[in-house]
Amino acid sequence: MRPTDSSICHGCAPFAALWSRLLGLLLMVCTAGLITAPVAGLLLPMSARADEAKPGNRQKVLMLRTDGAGVTDLQRQAVTKEVQAAALRYRQLDVVFVNGDLTEEMFEFECTEPGVECLSRIGTKYAAQLVVYSEITKNPSGQLQLNMRVVDIAQSRVAQTTSQPLESADKPTQAVQRGLVVLLGPVDMPSDVGEAPGTLQVVLFGGGVALVYVDDKLVGRTSVGGLKFQVAPGSHTLRVVRAGFKEWTAKVTVAGGAIVEQAVQLEQQAVVQELPGAGLPGKPADKPLLQSGWFWAAVGAGVIAAGVTSWLLLRNTDVAQVGSVAVSLDHSHAYLDPVFGGATGK
Repeated sequence: MRPTDSSICHGCAPFAALWSRLLGLLLMVCTAGLITAPVAGLLLPMSARADEAKPGNRQKVLMLRTDGAGVTDLQRQAVTKEVQAAALRYRQLDVVFVNGDLTEEMFEFECTEPGVECLSRIGTKYAAQLVVYSEITKNPSGQLQLNMRVVDIAQSRVAQTTSQPLESADKPTQAVQRGLVVLLGPVDMPSDVGEAPGTLQVVLFGGGVALVYVDDKLVGRTSVGGLKFQVAPGSHTLRVVRAGFKEWTAKVTVAGGAIVEQAVQLEQQAVVQELPGAGLPGKPADKPLLQSGWFWAAVGAGVIAAGVTSWLLLRNTDVAQVGSVAVSLDHSHAYLDPVFGGATGK
């Protein structure tokens, strides 16, 4: 006898129920994936930026107290506070400060001077990659200046140096900010933006030192290997300035994450040499004396004055005529003279 359709379906019922549960579970997993995928995509960049902002993932810079033998303790403390305040603006760096005086740190490592080796040892103690040293000195004219340098511990060398004039040790804000820009780069380096910053490397033909400006903001100065720094993606105005050379300016476009190398060749300014007897720059040279109109006018006036004077003197002077008179006596008329008993002497 053939089994009916109902008997066949009744035997498949357990398998159908199991298959239905598997399909339902698979549908739930797919739905959960569709919902959580966008959220995970948003959370991942945020997590990456959070990891980037952690101090352990940023370059650690040790800021030493300002040194200086030719100034007072109060002046050194004022400059130290300004250096610390300006360094805290560098959010892309993990900045730490030395609690004690620099002399104490040097004494610990038996250093006699703050050279590269001594500063590297102090930086290693604080697990730093860079060490910033600042010192107040006086130039030969007596003006205060702030000398700063940054030491790269890994390479055991001075990475950059700068010297900034100090108008007053009590107000060192501008000098400190300019010095840190040369040593560490600009403050607003775009490390926390969504798009990765680009890298611009300026190489100066023939070497030498020149100041580099991006969008009229000083970013540093070139060295033997050039100057490498990060900029926001887009177009920027690059300007290179060096004493004795013409200013170089160009538009540079940097894409996010790209490295752009810009070679710069500066043109030396012409040196104007003033010849002996030549006039000032921009002023025509003086004519020779014999070719000057005023000279001959003066000579003519002198001649006329001399002629008029001579004429007046000759006109008003009477010259006496001096001569000799000869007198003779006519004998035929001698009788008329009373001296000789003439007619009148009768």
